[in-house]
Amino acid sequence: MLLRPATLAFAACSLLPLAAQTAPAVAPSGYDALWSHAVLLTGTKGDFFQELRITGREQFDWYSFGNGTDDRSGWGNRRSRLGLKGQFLDDFTFAAEADFNLGHPHPLYNKLSLATVAWAPDPSFILTIGRQPSRFTLDGSMSSLVLPTIDRSVVSYNIGLLDDAVPGINVEGDVGLWTYRAGLYSAGAATPSFGRFNAALFGVVSVGRHFEKAWGLDKAWLRADYFLQGEDAQNSTGTPFPFTRDHHQAASLSLQTEKGPWSLAMEVAASEGQGMQSDLKSFEFMPAYQLNADWQAVFRYTYLESKLNNGIYMVQYEGWLVPGAGDRYQEFYLGLNRYFYGHKLKWMFGLEHARMHDRASDGGSYNGWGFTSGFRVSW
Repeated sequence: MLLRPATLAFAACSLLPLAAQTAPAVAPSGYDALWSHAVLLTGTKGDFFQELRITGREQFDWYSFGNGTDDRSGWGNRRSRLGLKGQFLDDFTFAAEADFNLGHPHPLYNKLSLATVAWAPDPSFILTIGRQPSRFTLDGSMSSLVLPTIDRSVVSYNIGLLDDAVPGINVEGDVGLWTYRAGLYSAGAATPSFGRFNAALFGVVSVGRHFEKAWGLDKAWLRADYFLQGEDAQNSTGTPFPFTRDHHQAASLSLQTEKGPWSLAMEVAASEGQGMQSDLKSFEFMPAYQLNADWQAVFRYTYLESKLNNGIYMVQYEGWLVPGAGDRYQEFYLGLNRYFYGHKLKWMFGLEHARMHDRASDGGSYNGWGFTSGFRVSW
């Protein structure tokens, strides 16, 4: 059985006056002037280029995590990216962005984080080719630029994809109240560029519908994602890290709602593994409250369970303390975000308690607290 019914849980949450993951803020004119320097040129409809701009992001943290007598703290450079984006011939766009290791610059260049060409003749049809986000699972569908938490949850790291940009082709669009997306991607051995294309393919299909008018909310978007991957020994291999986990199939049902200053995002997801990869099932619940134009409070509860021993891997700083794997994980996260220029310039604070159960008792047990303060800037 791939996915248990979750209709009642989502129907219940739809009655709450809750909001999406955006943080609206009135942009000071000084910020507008500063960020406008990223635009290299603008043109009219008759010109070859309608716009050409520099893109990028810098995200770094100070962290402190402890697990019993073991603890670790320090500065961490989470993402450093720089690239170029342009619109040309009215309906076409291109984007190219590289990821750099500023924290450990040996080597400095890490990987190609984005390289796409897109054709969008109409909002109902957008075709994108190249290394791009596959946008599977709730957190996996969000860019790191707009996450309301320090980073994505353990669900996106275990059921979702390991890399947020994978070579492939994707079609998507909006048709009335409905949204759709369908993509086919390479699961071959990863490389810093486009991978080796030496393994199976995987596909992601998503269908969503807006219920704002029916439910009386500012935003209400229910979405179902489905992931299917072929079997091959080269799946989940390569550097700097693999594109995917070796799941045969996975599904996610997520809801994002908005009403006034409140927000809620929640998801149930499950996967069927193949080879050494275990079946997984999960639940994520993330309400938020906009205190004012500048401050936002966020809470997240995450639960992930593995059918087999050692089927769950920790993320980021917890994983540095416990490199092993476990079979049941719970996390409680409480965050406070200060927005200076919306998501383009913000300071984030996150306090979390997580516990990993390891019935195999082979090094995956974790029961600890962590604090992270993160600076985020993008242009």
